[in-house]
Amino acid sequence: MNNLTTIKTHARKLRLSGLADALEVRLQEATANRLPHAEFLEHLLQDEINVREGRTIARMVKSADFRDTRSLEGFDFSFNPAIPRERVYQLATCRFIAEARDVLLVGPPGVGKSHLAQALGREAIRHGHTVYYRSIFDLVRDLAIGGGGPEEARLLARYLKPELLIIDDMGLKCLPAGSGELLLEIILRRHETRSTIMTSNRPVDEWGKLLGDVPTAGAILDRLLHRAELIAIEGRSHRLAAGMNERRSTGKTKGKEDRDT
Repeated sequence: MNNLTTIKTHARKLRLSGLADALEVRLQEATANRLPHAEFLEHLLQDEINVREGRTIARMVKSADFRDTRSLEGFDFSFNPAIPRERVYQLATCRFIAEARDVLLVGPPGVGKSHLAQALGREAIRHGHTVYYRSIFDLVRDLAIGGGGPEEARLLARYLKPELLIIDDMGLKCLPAGSGELLLEIILRRHETRSTIMTSNRPVDEWGKLLGDVPTAGAILDRLLHRAELIAIEGRSHRLAAGMNERRSTGKTKGKEDRDT
């Protein structure tokens, strides 16, 4: 067993797999560039740190349970120019999480609310914050557990623990009768201690109908809007535009095939 193999073996025993994987390349680089020992070691340790950070982010993304893979880089702000790009990128700094403030994205279906919410969630993870994502359909299933007991306690723990909770698509489905009180408890206990992002395709004055309880809806909105960043998004639907483009493309292809026959 040569020295290189021995070092790699020791590194893996010490759970330094990033260092072990990079060792050979870094040795070649150090030899070619005559790097000082300290600089060589610095590069190796940085490789290990990068690998560990990558694994941590991957675990946190999996735990967040996002519905889609979304990023701010992948969002087309030019499609709906009225969307306040600067405000969105300010939110991406995650200062609102440090200040335990909330974010409410409101607008018609298809304008990009869910994309932005999940993209901001990924930015939060990049900044080291824990995130938990739930669509309204997830929320309805979760709240149906209610009724007290250990299941409800575990449910509350999942919703209360993350530094950022994302509740997406409020308005697509009404909550089960009586479950608005449990959602209110979650919002109350997170208020000014943890951050929440909510998206909705319905105006806030219609939330009473969604919850089946106007006073509860009022209490939830009172907490959310107290120190929240409210962004109203208007414009065209990405999904409708994509569907129309696909139909046009299909029509052109079919027309060409008809002409060719």
